[in-house]
Amino acid sequence: MKKILMVVATTLLFACNSGDKKKDANTQSVVQEKVDDTTQVKVANTSKYIPVETWVDDFKNFRTAVLTKDRAKLKTYFKFPVVATENFSLWYLIQLSDAEWEKRKLKYGSKADSFYEEDFDRYLNVIFDPDFVKTLTKIKTGKLLTEQHSESPVFTKGDYTYQMLADFYVEEQNALYLNMSFGNTSVDENGENVSEGEHNNIYIFEVIDNKRIIFKGFTVAG
Repeated sequence: MKKILMVVATTLLFACNSGDKKKDANTQSVVQEKVDDTTQVKVANTSKYIPVETWVDDFKNFRTAVLTKDRAKLKTYFKFPVVATENFSLWYLIQLSDAEWEKRKLKYGSKADSFYEEDFDRYLNVIFDPDFVKTLTKIKTGKLLTEQHSESPVFTKGDYTYQMLADFYVEEQNALYLNMSFGNTSVDENGENVSEGEHNNIYIFEVIDNKRIIFKGFTVAG
């Protein structure tokens, strides 16, 4: 009789343990599903970029990419190689020496003036330098959309001033101009402002289908 009771007790204990293990496994599965769901939500919520409905949304994403130095995202705003012309060339920003130009000519031949993806990787911080980044953050996108113009405050650094003027031109096939305007804080012997060195670095973007902005060219004025 004792043997029978011991067998029954052992059977019940095994069944309970087996049930507990299944219950624990089910609980763990539910918990893991919740963790996975939470992780997915977090990933979705931490995306840096907003959905694009208008070109201003794309401009906002461009600004985020510039601020975070997101090379992969920034490259989506360019079509490489960027072909240089007499009045449009990113090389205005990058002062290569004669020796460096000779190396480019050996590598690229007649297309040495073109701006390639590897050039973008190398000179990103020159194209979008601290002055550009600082003023870009001050452009009011709401005003840019409604008034087609917005501008940053004028900043002073050492012996020069700088400001960004953002303009959307419908008459120029929906072009967006980001105009970096540089001034001079120096004065002459009469206390008059010196105009030497005043110039504008202008980044031009094409607006496509009222949704996307694509870099079109760079020029200098003044």
